[in-house]
This record gives sequence, structure tokens and C-alpha cells, in this order.
Amino acid sequence: MLSIKLRLVGVIFVITMFFCWFYLTNGVWGDYQDLLNRKSEVQLSLITLIFPVGFLGALFVMLVQFPIAIFYGKRIDNIFSENTMKLSNNICIYSGLLGVVSAVVFALYSMKLLDEYGYKYSYELTKITPTGIHLMYVKAP
Repeated sequence: MLSIKLRLVGVIFVITMFFCWFYLTNGVWGDYQDLLNRKSEVQLSLITLIFPVGFLGALFVMLVQFPIAIFYGKRIDNIFSENTMKLSNNICIYSGLLGVVSAVVFALYSMKLLDEYGYKYSYELTKITPTGIHLMYVKAP
């Protein structure tokens, strides 16, 4: 039986993971909108591009399995069968791989648009943060 504290920690964890996914996805979307709107400075975050698709599978698995575990008051692996756990692991793994592929495709597409719109890479404005390297491009005069 799960205690109330453990259930509360689990709920906070799922909510935190959702907001982390939403925040990063919103940032990637904002960078893309800046590129489409042809702002003077555009950011391309290569590592961050993995999160919108790559983390979606894990988020989906958590949102489906966690409420059931809370309802029954047991650990997830004690509720679901071994095949279901393998399926949820496969969903997470393939979603992560799909996230890497979509990040590469989106980065190449964005770089194509950057060339078409006349942007130049700015070494001085590029930032390295815990979420990766944020390449900055400026509109060429």
C-alpha cells in the first residue's frame, strides 16, 4: 500500500514533468515562430528539439499508468502485466528515437529556412546552457 506522502510526491512529479515538457515545447515553438516571422535574431536549440516529440511517449505512459497506480495504491509494476510493462517501455524508447529523428529533420529544415531568409550565424550571441547549445542567427543586412 502506498502512503499519502508517496502519492503526493508522485502527483507532483507528473505535474512537474508535464510543465517541463510544455515549457520546452513552447520554447521550441517560439523559436520557430521567430524564424517564420523573420525576426532580427533567431535561435536554434538543437538538443531542445528532441523534447517535443521524444518526451511525449513517456509523458503519455505516465499520464495513463500513474492514476491507475494511485487508485489501487500499488506500484505500477505490481498492477500491470509484464507484457504491458514491455509495451510501455517500448513506447518510451521509440518515442525517444522518434524525437531524435524529428529533431534532426526539423534542424535541417530550419537551417534551410535560415539560408533562404538570409540569416548568418553569430558566434558571439550563441549560448551554452544546461538544455544544450542555443545557436543564434542574425538577419544579414
